[in-house]
Amino acid sequence: MFVSRSPRSPRESAAARSRAATRERLIESARGLFAERGLRGVTTHDIARTAGVAAGTFYLHFKDKRELFRELAAESVAVLRERLEKAMAGGRDLPSLVRAHATALIDFADDHRDLVRILFSADPDAAAVSADVLDELAGAVAAKRRERQLAGEASSALDATVLSQALVGMWARVVAWWAEDPRRATHDAVIETLTRIQLEGTQPGHRT
Repeated sequence: MFVSRSPRSPRESAAARSRAATRERLIESARGLFAERGLRGVTTHDIARTAGVAAGTFYLHFKDKRELFRELAAESVAVLRERLEKAMAGGRDLPSLVRAHATALIDFADDHRDLVRILFSADPDAAAVSADVLDELAGAVAAKRRERQLAGEASSALDATVLSQALVGMWARVVAWWAEDPRRATHDAVIETLTRIQLEGTQPGHRT
């Protein structure tokens, strides 16, 4: 049975928009602060003050700073996974796919430096969240590798689960290192090196 809903009054709509805007300010405030100081170095008061709201307003939107941190981490991994999935779409050959994957990863780091600092944070208090995020990425990589192995498009000599953990660990370290200071290596050099390591290991000519 269809039940019609009464439209929101202008006052209710304005209140909902105001609440959404406040929540967004808190999220943006936390994004910058977490990227700069890590989870341990930020308080809910810091987040509220930077967002321009009263300290108690924070708790109308989030239970604590860890809940907000988890939301930001989830947002980060969603954006990254979307880019990686687009990069892996299509029936291109393996070298092209690996290069497209590395390019998407580094482009993400270039465009979302704050998110990268959050996603691959070395902050001890953020370690559990970061580990969950990296495990999710590794799971997706392992699933894709198994698909390609079953299709005969990738070597079955390497265990998909172990390989995915190794790759994600490497990506996390390289991306965090490069995003911290892109002058350490050129954009193209990072992509080229990640591509060759995945295809050939550390010895060119030996396919993995």
